[in-house]
Amino acid sequence: MTDNKKENQESSIEEKRMNYIKIAVIIAIAVASFFVIRNITLEEIKAWVLGHGAWAAVIYVATFVILPIFFFPVPVIVLAGGTIFGLFKGSLYTMIGVLINTPIMYFIGRFLLKDFVHKFVNNHMSAKLRSALESTNQKVLSLVLFIIRLSPIFSYNLVNYISGVTEINFFPYILTTIAGVLPGVIVFINIGENVLNVGSKEFFISLSFLLLLVVISAIISKLFLKNEHEK
Repeated sequence: MTDNKKENQESSIEEKRMNYIKIAVIIAIAVASFFVIRNITLEEIKAWVLGHGAWAAVIYVATFVILPIFFFPVPVIVLAGGTIFGLFKGSLYTMIGVLINTPIMYFIGRFLLKDFVHKFVNNHMSAKLRSALESTNQKVLSLVLFIIRLSPIFSYNLVNYISGVTEINFFPYILTTIAGVLPGVIVFINIGENVLNVGSKEFFISLSFLLLLVVISAIISKLFLKNEHEK
């Protein structure tokens, strides 16, 4: 067997091995996601975190790092953080979780779930948004990912995985994530802090901030996509 044939054979074996690993990871995430979403509630997260006393903050951050990987609704975690820790500490601990979790999901999306994520983007996103995400321009990518992050309508989990298959570089991605996620974190933490006072002035104010964030992000998104279409 010639060296070229041997190298091609080894390359083919390695490619098959990687495909098996990718399939195994997808199945594992899917199965775990089904279990996590069906069996974990906001009240259980609160009980789990508070049950660890002095380690409550660490457990909360760990919860935020792990659960989003399995498509657990992030607003539920953040609401729990607001209820337990209040606005300042809740926002701080949540952003620490974001800074640890997003790189993990970014690299999972980039190296293990690329084909799966590409199919999702092609089947479920508008042509304009898909075109913006396929850009190689770092400023365009940073802006579109910031806008998507800013909107509470877009799934935090999916955006993490989608970011991994774009051409955005790692450090612009982290900066964009911080800027885009922080307003939503503060809004949901504020709701969580006031969720036990439903009907109070503070509770309605916190909801008004959420509505304002939705409206602002929708306007920015519309303007951005219109501008990109006209180029």
